[in-house]
Amino acid sequence: MMKAEYGSTTTAYFAYKSMIFNPSGTEALKGLIDYLSANRPKSPLLIEARKFVEDPAELEFDFNRMCIGPYKLLVAPYEGVHISGNHVMNTDETVRVAEFYQEIGLVIDDQFNEPADFIGNELEFLYCVHALAWEQKQASNLDASIELKQLANEFITKHLGNWIAPFCEGIRQHAFHNFWREFAIELHHFIINQMNDDVNSPEPC
Repeated sequence: MMKAEYGSTTTAYFAYKSMIFNPSGTEALKGLIDYLSANRPKSPLLIEARKFVEDPAELEFDFNRMCIGPYKLLVAPYEGVHISGNHVMNTDETVRVAEFYQEIGLVIDDQFNEPADFIGNELEFLYCVHALAWEQKQASNLDASIELKQLANEFITKHLGNWIAPFCEGIRQHAFHNFWREFAIELHHFIINQMNDDVNSPEPC
């Protein structure tokens, strides 16, 4: 479970990426609820999330129907598809995303079926960078912490920030459950705020 001591930004990335990777996971849903309760208590997503605490299986069915398949994807969860506009996976953009990951030593596991520019992987990368920034800050390595925050901001500017809007809009249009519509609104709001964040903010993680 994500430690709250890592800060609200890191906790947010952990909550969002966990729901993408495991939409029917009770721990993932609980993590999202805990994050929202502490930081976004008036969010409509919190109300929707609590409806699925006992049985979140429908959330996975809905997400898979939109983003995984086996039929035609209603909402492509890949940066390269949105940037190229031609529904082709594993593009040059995918390679550029993977190169970003390598800057902090992250490599996509060959056994993992999703490419580097999968929405979950991009959120995972940002979570890792912010967690590292927090650790560096705690160790009084402020320059390293700021450098990591700059890396996160650069990644959002060059990658996730360029396609989060159409991805989230697609979720809003195609979701059966209000949960995913509200999830898309919250995720988009969060990423846009990150894009506008100052690198020298007091909580770089």
